Amino acid sequence: MHKLKAYRVHRCDYTIALALLLCFLSFSLAQADTGKSRGLLWEISQPGVPASYLFGTIHSEDPEVLQLAAPVQKAFDASQAVVLEVLLDMNAMMSSSAAMLMMDGRSLKDIVGEPLFSKAAAAMRVRGMPEMMTERMQPWAVAVTLSMPAPETGQVLDVALYQSALQSGKRLHGLETIKEQLDVFTSMSLVDQVTMLKDAVEHFQEMESLFAELLSAWKQRDLARLVAINENALATGDQRFVDVFQKRLIVQRNHLMVERMQPYLKGGRTFVAVGALHLPGEQGLLNLLEKKGYTVRVVY
Repeated sequence: MHKLKAYRVHRCDYTIALALLLCFLSFSLAQADTGKSRGLLWEISQPGVPASYLFGTIHSEDPEVLQLAAPVQKAFDASQAVVLEVLLDMNAMMSSSAAMLMMDGRSLKDIVGEPLFSKAAAAMRVRGMPEMMTERMQPWAVAVTLSMPAPETGQVLDVALYQSALQSGKRLHGLETIKEQLDVFTSMSLVDQVTMLKDAVEHFQEMESLFAELLSAWKQRDLARLVAINENALATGDQRFVDVFQKRLIVQRNHLMVERMQPYLKGGRTFVAVGALHLPGEQGLLNLLEKKGYTVRVVY
């Protein structure tokens, strides 16, 4: 792929990448419980209100992923509103792109030093990003890029759902703002950003096989396996870093998402789509919704 074309694809893909990376950093708290360890589409219901649905997504361009299974498509078609983690509009894309760049005259090399920069720049070239752009990026932004699958078209599942909702005239809502998602990274200390970048560079060659494992588990609708794969991946990382961020990334965000779902679920006929690993576990969305009094039933 031509470098400039690859850069454009990356810019359009960053916003979606953030949500998945948030999940990657927080799975040691997302232990799957036995009753909700399998299933991607869940009916969320309460007396006297039409059912809504919660769908667990994955960041992938795989044609099998983009072709919604019949039960998922049926639930999507029957819904009047679609709720995503974040609205993937032009403002979100522009905000995420701008936040990833350093505007104060510093370069990435100034912050991380020549040895780490050289390794990061080499890995970024594999992702189609020219060195002159890598030099301008925040350390966390380079880590995000290296921690995601290499994009080809930018047409991942989240984007496909967003576009389908627009085309069908459904109401669209976001559970988080792009600023809230970006704040998770922009509020990090430089020390933690560099730690995150070092880890991404160190494990860059392993990411393709990790994504393949995740995709296989997702296609089998195996939430417990998704959790196990990521717990194993986390075990090799900087545990201080993981411990600092895991509660903020998984527990606080899940509770916030559940609260913000309430107006849409109370109206019924809503299709909520979030990363699949937000679903399972004691602090997962399925369990939190049950505690709110909803009946949760696996559909697919």
